[in-house]
Amino acid sequence: MSRSVVLIVEDDPDVASFLETTLGDDHETRVAADGRSAQKLLDRITPDLIVLDVRLPFVSGVELCHMIRSSERLRCTPILVVTAFPDSAEVSRIRQMGVERILSKPVTPRRLREAAHAILRGPGPTAEVSLA
Repeated sequence: MSRSVVLIVEDDPDVASFLETTLGDDHETRVAADGRSAQKLLDRITPDLIVLDVRLPFVSGVELCHMIRSSERLRCTPILVVTAFPDSAEVSRIRQMGVERILSKPVTPRRLREAAHAILRGPGPTAEVSLA
């Protein structure tokens, strides 16, 4: 059985390393440090899951999400947003992007793995928000 491919889009190297280490045991991971790099990677790969920060340099997570949802090839790719300090307006905007789940930083390894596994085996968008 092949491992699922997870694209991690995170500009903070420490957080990106944490996400990659946490998910890397169960999934094949690719990391992009900004939205522009993620766009280039997405031209070459079709991940099974995208773990996305919202506040990114060059191309924001919101812009990247719109690009993904507009792409015939990528539009059904599930997105797990991991972001710091989401306010209610940001959570509302993120939900409208059609993401499967929103986790607030800092996130524990257990919660991250559980969210990724649930999304990869579960049906369609739920936009569940975990802020605790």
